[in-house]
Amino acid sequence: MPRLIMLAALAGFLCVGGFWQPHDPDAVDMLARHSGMTASHLLGTDHVGRDLLSRIMAGGWRTACVVLSVGAIGFLFGTLLGTAAAVLGGWRETVILRFCEFFVMVPTLIVALTAAATFGLSPLSAGLALGLAGIGPHALLAHSLSQRVLGQPFILAARSLGVAPLRMIARHLLPNTLPLMYAYVGNQAGLAAVAYASLAFIGLGADPSKPDWGSMLFEYRMFIFDHPMLMIWPGAAIALVTVLLNGFFDNDRA
Repeated sequence: MPRLIMLAALAGFLCVGGFWQPHDPDAVDMLARHSGMTASHLLGTDHVGRDLLSRIMAGGWRTACVVLSVGAIGFLFGTLLGTAAAVLGGWRETVILRFCEFFVMVPTLIVALTAAATFGLSPLSAGLALGLAGIGPHALLAHSLSQRVLGQPFILAARSLGVAPLRMIARHLLPNTLPLMYAYVGNQAGLAAVAYASLAFIGLGADPSKPDWGSMLFEYRMFIFDHPMLMIWPGAAIALVTVLLNGFFDNDRA
């Protein structure tokens, strides 16, 4: 329950950041540069006087969009392909699995970097690229789980009674595979947040005016000794999101 509350609070914080921030995250105020933590700037300001809390909130919304996109694409298409391969069998199973294995062989960041260089780095392009790269592992897991369930006596009994394939999948197969798929998707969500931060840090095709957590780390790296909090706050945000997502879904699976 405490983890669920913390996860709900995190989700609320990330969503609020897309619609409201205490200050304009791009507003420059040279008179307030490096102000430190004050009543008007709870996390302080950066080297040009921009409010850090506002920038972290705006970056959190962009990260949340990527995480949701990656999870939805990987889960939907991965579950569909993996389940279809296990049910169809034969040469169709082989073709689908070879197709999915192609996505496994190509490194995720290579796909994402190519998409970022071609279309520019945005939550949409990053979410789409990382989601497509994640279809293969999701599909192979769904296929393995489906094959295990298809060999169970209750599935064999349903088939012997003449239950229609689609009804058998909806009533007997998916209810036994989806819980583990949910857990896997949740654990991959933390990796998606780290991957997006890595792309923003590299900056290939990125818009430097957008307050992504990774781009903030890159921009503030020169102040690591004089004003270390500029890097600590976005770094802590990335770590917190990853830990909470992985911890919640690991606990849920157990």
